[in-house]
Amino acid sequence: MAINNHQNTPQIRELLDIKLFSQPFSDFSQSELQLEDCKSIARLYAKLENTISVLSDMEARKSYIYPGGLALQLGFAPSQTEINSIWEDELLGRVHPEDLQKKYRLEFNFFKLIKSVELNERLNYSLITRLRIRNNENKYQLVRHRLLYLSSTEQGNVWLALCLYNMVYDHPGFDVPDGVIINTSTGEIIDSEQGRFEEILSAREGQILQLINLGQRSKEIADKLSLSIHTVNRHRQNIFLKLNVSNAMEACRVAKATGLLHHP
Repeated sequence: MAINNHQNTPQIRELLDIKLFSQPFSDFSQSELQLEDCKSIARLYAKLENTISVLSDMEARKSYIYPGGLALQLGFAPSQTEINSIWEDELLGRVHPEDLQKKYRLEFNFFKLIKSVELNERLNYSLITRLRIRNNENKYQLVRHRLLYLSSTEQGNVWLALCLYNMVYDHPGFDVPDGVIINTSTGEIIDSEQGRFEEILSAREGQILQLINLGQRSKEIADKLSLSIHTVNRHRQNIFLKLNVSNAMEACRVAKATGLLHHP
């Protein structure tokens, strides 16, 4: 696959930003966990499980970092524990580029799933990913990353999410899946890195998206593929719907960053 992971992983982050920050934030439901509750949860995870806990507030575009015992093992000392971003870049900069792309792809699927289920069911879902994170000796260590939904707005938009980073111990029986979304109440695996994402577009849709990425308009695509403009536009709308985007630029960014868009 001809894709530069170093260049393309920021693009899927940009799309996650667009989708998460475009949500309206108002009239928070009092039945949902509030910010101080979630800070306490993140702090307890860091203390009790020696995790690095990162609580992200989508409304304020802030994150709160609680460096537990894993931070010491990695030699990770954040310069700030409250940052004006939902991305903990000081830590993410240590993640192997291939794993970082995988992480963003799964998070894209995770947030799409969360938006599709009932509010009272959302706490049952989590994303688990195996990551290689570089320590201060420039060696990669295996880490279990878990993403949890914690709270939404009254309108059902994601507000607070928690990332947990745990050490994977070098001992028989200690392992973690490469990347899965799981319903923790039933044990059902909802999605995986090897699953549906690569097959989300049909062959024709992939062909049309490739031509869109090359700057061709609907009429040019229709002439090239011997299709009607109506058919091409229908395929375009299906592509936008499947990728959860609103325009061609976003569609190309998602496809490039997740490996759906191959170089010609």
